[in-house]
Formats: sequence, structure tokens, C-alpha cells
Amino acid sequence: MRKNIALKMIGSLLAAAVMIVGCGKGAEVKEVEGFRDTVKEIGDLRIPEGVRIVALGEATHGNREFQQSKKEVFRVLNEKHGIKALIIEGDFGGCSLVNDYIQGGDGDTHELTKHLGYRLYRTDDMEDLIRYMREYNDSAPEDEKIRFYGMDIQKGMDNKAVIENFYEAADPAKRAEFTQNFESTMGTEEYEVPKEKADAIKAFLDDVEKDLENNMEAYAGAAGKDAYLRASVAAKALKYYVDLNTGADYNRFRDDSMRDIVKQVLEFEEKEHQSELMLACHNGHMTKNQSSRFTFLGKDLYDELGSAYYAIGTDFYLTKCNLPGGDGRVVKEFCSDDPLAYSMKDLDLKCGLIQFEDAPEGSGLEETISKGIPTGSLGEDYRPGMEFVKKSYQLKFAPEEMYDAMILYYEVTPTEIRTD
Repeated sequence: MRKNIALKMIGSLLAAAVMIVGCGKGAEVKEVEGFRDTVKEIGDLRIPEGVRIVALGEATHGNREFQQSKKEVFRVLNEKHGIKALIIEGDFGGCSLVNDYIQGGDGDTHELTKHLGYRLYRTDDMEDLIRYMREYNDSAPEDEKIRFYGMDIQKGMDNKAVIENFYEAADPAKRAEFTQNFESTMGTEEYEVPKEKADAIKAFLDDVEKDLENNMEAYAGAAGKDAYLRASVAAKALKYYVDLNTGADYNRFRDDSMRDIVKQVLEFEEKEHQSELMLACHNGHMTKNQSSRFTFLGKDLYDELGSAYYAIGTDFYLTKCNLPGGDGRVVKEFCSDDPLAYSMKDLDLKCGLIQFEDAPEGSGLEETISKGIPTGSLGEDYRPGMEFVKKSYQLKFAPEEMYDAMILYYEVTPTEIRTD
């Protein structure tokens, strides 16, 4: 009897704890006067004059809707605003191999998702993005084709393949020499960089960069300017990869390296293709105010580009999120308490877009986006009980400090990651 009473008491306490850390009442949304008058569909997105980078964030890495938004937003930017290049939080070398397929090369979209850099991208939704880009290019004139890049530096072997493919086209004799030198210094296994060989590896990569620079005109003439750019960045990304794995300050160095790659790709796209750039990554990397103490990319770009950097964040009210846990992955439920995302509940739209410049002066919406409201943020990390500790996944900044616009979902569903 006493045991049953004790169990009931424990159950009541747990239920109370869940209520305390669970969803808010939703009453906060009443502050957002006229909110619905400002909500648009993604297709109605406007891009201000002078923008060079449109950055799209994702509140989590583990929800289908945020992966799908990459394609939805890029299609609008491509077909309505003439932006022809997309760079994602994915491996530079692997995304370059995917770009070969997008430009008309051989390949299978199912297998190509394995080159994007992370297991979390092995989904039908990312495959759909690749398929869209390929099908668009199949019927587009040469000067209208679209291009795909990655900006991350956490893998090495696909960058090796990019340089090998480049030398095969630019100077076939150099390919065998490059491969032999690479494998004798750096090896053949991903994620294994012998620290004792770090200096020798970087000296070898310095020689590769010098060879590319000294023969730029001939190589670009033989292989094409796009292939030359990718080989040059791949060599740089390999050096970053070595530093990242041999003692660099991981978070600062990674974001600094991604920023440098983004800037080089942007300058190339503007010069050679007269195109601006869409950037897609986690919200934490792309916010203008550095909402995470571990990420710097968005703030650095915003500090340098100012209003030419246009940030579109995303958020959920309710999520079932696919996260790494134990020996595999787990789906856990979270509530952001974001009053803006809560407002999506009764709308017919799957999601809503608000551009902050549309907030009426003196309105509840203007007041809400200018104060520190809760928003959700989940990355590739899960610790037991996180769903019951708001501060582990909730930010409290003014939305207008982080973004210029937001795409909001009331409820989002978990990604379905393939295991093959």
C-alpha cells in the first residue's frame, strides 16, 4: 500500500515537473497584434536590393521541414530572384562531387547523399534537393545553370577526389603524382590525420596550392574556371581539415574556415556568374548576433557585409526531433514556447514567412520581435533529460537581433535517416 502511494507521489511530481518545463500557455501570442496580416508563403519572399548572401537557418538538424525548406527557399531565390548558387553546412569536397552530377554527370541521388558530409543528410528530402537541381539544369541554358557547394571542413577524402578529378582534366600526369604524395603523407583513411606528419602534410598541400596558382591560366583553360575554383578551395579545405584534427580551437577555427570558404565562393559567383549566394546551415551558425557562444559564422559575415547579409531563421513550436543517442538515434519531443511559431497553429499554411520590415510600427508584432522571446535550437547533440530542461535547447534573444525574417512552423516531424 505504502509502495503504491509512494509511486503515485513520484508520478505526480514527475507530471508536475513536465508541466513546469513543458509548453507555455500560448497566451503570449495575444501580444502579436496583426500578426496574421504579415504572414506570407515562402514563394512571396522578397529580397532587398543589394543583398549578396541570403542565409537560411534551421532550428534543428533533425526535422524534415527544415531540410525541405532548403529546396523550397532555393527554388524561389533561383526562379524569382536569379540566385544560382547554394552553399550548405556540408563537406566542401563531397558537395563538389554532388555538383558534378547536378551539372550533368553520372550518379545516383541515393548514393550521392552519402557525400554531403553527415549521416543526417542521408534522407529523401536531401535527395529531392539534388534531384531538383539536376532536373533544372537539364533544361536550363548554360548561363542559367545552378551550382552547389559545401562549406564544411570536417572530412578530407572527397576533397582529395576533387583535386584528382581536376588534375585528370587539367594535367593528367600530375594526378598520379598528387595521389602518391597525398597517400604517402596523409594516408587513405578518413578522420585519421597523424599528428607527427601534420607539418609534412601541410608542406605538401602548400606545394599543391603553389602549383595551382602558378599554372592558373593553363589549368583553368584546360579544366574550366569552375573546376579550378573547386580544386583551389579543396586544397585549402584539406589544410583546414589537418589543422582541425591536430589541435586547433575546434569551434572558432571551424567557423572561421567556413567563413573563408563562403567568401571565396561568393566572390567567384559574383565575378564569373553574376550571381548572389544562398547559404544554408543551422540557425546557430548563421544568426547575426552570435546566438551561440560556440558559433561565429553569421556574425562575422554580418559584421563585414552589413545589410548585404540577409538572415532568415526558422523555428518550431512543437517538434519530434531525430537526435543522436546511445548506439543509434532517438526521437524526442520538445516545445520551444515561441509565441510566433505558436501563431501558426490555426493558419491553413503549412508554415508562415514573416519579414520583419513588414511589422507595423507600434504594433504588438514589432514589440515582440524586439524583445527576448523564447525560440528553439537543437543540434546534433542529445543528453538524457534535455527535453525537460528548457535552457538546454531554448534561446532568448530578440528575433530582430538574430534575423531579418523567419519561417515558422507550429509542428515539425522527425527526419527519416537511411542506414544503408
